[in-house]
Amino acid sequence: MDLTCRKCGARFRAAIDMPLARPVRVACPACAHQMVLKPSVAAPASGAGRPRAAAPTRRRRIAVIADEPRPFRQFLHDQLQKLGFEVSLFETGEPALDFIRRTQADLAIVNVYLKGKLGVEVSEEIKSDASLAHSRVILIGALFRANRFRANPTNLYGADEYIEEAIPEREFRQIIHKFFADVGPAAEAPVETQEYAEARRLARLILSDIVIYHPAKVDQGIRDDSFFQLLHDEIEEGRQYYESRVPMRVRRDSEIFSETLQQFVQMKREEMDKVRTGT
Repeated sequence: MDLTCRKCGARFRAAIDMPLARPVRVACPACAHQMVLKPSVAAPASGAGRPRAAAPTRRRRIAVIADEPRPFRQFLHDQLQKLGFEVSLFETGEPALDFIRRTQADLAIVNVYLKGKLGVEVSEEIKSDASLAHSRVILIGALFRANRFRANPTNLYGADEYIEEAIPEREFRQIIHKFFADVGPAAEAPVETQEYAEARRLARLILSDIVIYHPAKVDQGIRDDSFFQLLHDEIEEGRQYYESRVPMRVRRDSEIFSETLQQFVQMKREEMDKVRTGT
């Protein structure tokens, strides 16, 4: 069921059987505002009392990933499949956009630097198409692009979210649950508070700056397994900035900055291994 939060205006879907037999309380995944949905009052139709026909089976949600073939694209594919999406992969924007329109896809994850039609153009076209008002768009940033986008995702070509290549599995799944509350296992971990989410975003931005301004050292450090030694001074400078911006309670209860660096190094090592072995 599609809902709009009465407090913050966020749109989301809730797994609610219709018609309602009793009042149901629903919490907005964006701001936690609670709403109570009540059964509509209607006159009984002729034939009341007959067994109700079974509700139609909900179709699987459709997701499209438009990105170059690489481990990160496979990571996104695998995560979405675990959450129950039917996933299709594309390398360029035009066929991805055609497929999204034809299938009325629920989710599009698009690299901003797609060949041919740019990912930002794909996002703009989806968001300007009234028939795709239900579709969510996530743009993928690129750590190795010096001119990568840093705008707030709510203002970035209409996209609903913006992720970096180093996003952890748990955070990615939380983003998907923010848009689609009815997908995945019921025991999924709760969405992190805004403070933790902002800390993760800041850590990725600091990592991005290190990669952008020191590409040779980053490349050598990953190849030689000396990333943390070669970039010690840059990492410590970034850590000091991170600690100056992130509340003590978040730093005390987590290792977000270190985890972000370690996940990036592991991902790049895996990419290099695949290139070296040809797999």
